[in-house]
Amino acid sequence: MMHLLFTADQNYAFHILPVLQSVRTVHPNTPFHIHLIGDDIARETIEKICFFCQHKKMSFSSYSVEEHVFKEAPINKHYSKAMYYRMLAADILPKTVTKVLYLDPDVLVINSLKSLWEIDMEGNLFVAASHTGEESLLGNINKIRLDTSSVYYNTGILLMDLRQIRKEFNADVLFSFIDTTGHKLLLPDQDVFNALYGNRTKQVPDEIWNYDPRKYSQYLLKSAGAYDAYWVIQNTSILHYCGKEKPWHPRYRYRFGSLYRHYEHMAELELTEQEPYL
Repeated sequence: MMHLLFTADQNYAFHILPVLQSVRTVHPNTPFHIHLIGDDIARETIEKICFFCQHKKMSFSSYSVEEHVFKEAPINKHYSKAMYYRMLAADILPKTVTKVLYLDPDVLVINSLKSLWEIDMEGNLFVAASHTGEESLLGNINKIRLDTSSVYYNTGILLMDLRQIRKEFNADVLFSFIDTTGHKLLLPDQDVFNALYGNRTKQVPDEIWNYDPRKYSQYLLKSAGAYDAYWVIQNTSILHYCGKEKPWHPRYRYRFGSLYRHYEHMAELELTEQEPYL
């Protein structure tokens, strides 16, 4: 059983469906349990996602986080409750879930997740990738800015050892760090993750596990021309459509937008077929 975790609000929740469509296409027989954390998603939306999962033979659980969980959490325009969800996943998900793969809703899975799911985490709490081009000057700036020795990780795809996190992690440390340091951070949730957990994260290659289509030319340069579009389709497992421009926008201008729209269309067709039963 692979456990996949998403966090979303009402605006992003339906974008999970193309991700699930891509996951099931690549893994036709693998058992999945889908976990969704969010507290402002309409019941109708939850029901449609649940029914879609059932149609795909995936089990589904949704979680609405209680207010008392955030009693001591700094909440403001930069630090919303939703920002905390993935970092508090070990507390929110059932204790029977010992490992989970977190995915942002703006990804596609185009090749197998098995080798990531089964990776030896070597005692680390997380597995993540640092994006191409962020290891040099920007990476050094981030190390100084956040007082870390690790590379700067993108938190859109995270494999989490929940059993180990529950042993070592205290939510009060998270809340205290944000309360005292939050005003200095540029990318709130990602900076917090890197400052607190960067040194407890195992690095994997982003061209396989967190490919950013905006950086297509940089991947080509890095690989001396090897990582072209054909290579990506054959080898990359997770495409991550980072940035403000999303592939569901009509004028999306980066690579693999058509591939996303294909899975989006397939998910819409299946949902339309199910509507008489919803």
